[in-house]
Amino acid sequence: MSRFLFFLLLLAVIALGAHIALSVQSERSDFSARERNRDEVRVVAVTPPNVAARRAEEARRTVQSLAGAACVEFSGIAPADAARARESFNALQLGTRMTERRVEEITRHWVFIAPARDRRTAEATMATLRRQGVTEMSIRPDNAISLGVFSTEDAARRFVTSLEAKGVRGAEQGPFTRDLRELVMLVREPDTELVSRLALLQREFAGSQLRAVPCPAV
Repeated sequence: MSRFLFFLLLLAVIALGAHIALSVQSERSDFSARERNRDEVRVVAVTPPNVAARRAEEARRTVQSLAGAACVEFSGIAPADAARARESFNALQLGTRMTERRVEEITRHWVFIAPARDRRTAEATMATLRRQGVTEMSIRPDNAISLGVFSTEDAARRFVTSLEAKGVRGAEQGPFTRDLRELVMLVREPDTELVSRLALLQREFAGSQLRAVPCPAV
């Protein structure tokens, strides 16, 4: 009787092992059982073959045109992309071979009286201006007197003319605010590999340009 029970238990163990093995094999062969968040997968972008070929040809021509250049200028980097561009160029580890240049534009103009030697003198000048009919003005930290800020140079110039008509002397107009228009990176003595990397990097910054330029004096 005990022998019979032993064989029954043995058969049960063998059957259980076979069942587990078949289950594991089935799961391995069914890749869909291991998918996670299948419905959340999205294709971000697919570059059409003709576009990819055109880009590759443009990059090839760029590299060819810059071969042997003493210096290469990477220009047209928009202000919004300035931080990302710096990170990308820092990753190239060019050291002193790379220099950065800011191209700025004047966005505000102001009319002012040149700085006085001290605040008391500036306050005396303001008192004179009030008697001449000037009502809006302020003293700057350097003791210059600001008479107004304007969006265009022409508007500032017209205001100077109106002040002169009141008898005000010494009013000047000049740039007040300068904003970044674009960032320009200059790379010295790039080899073919570096030029190729710059050509690929150019794709990441819309409107940017690569060109060979004379190297500025150190």
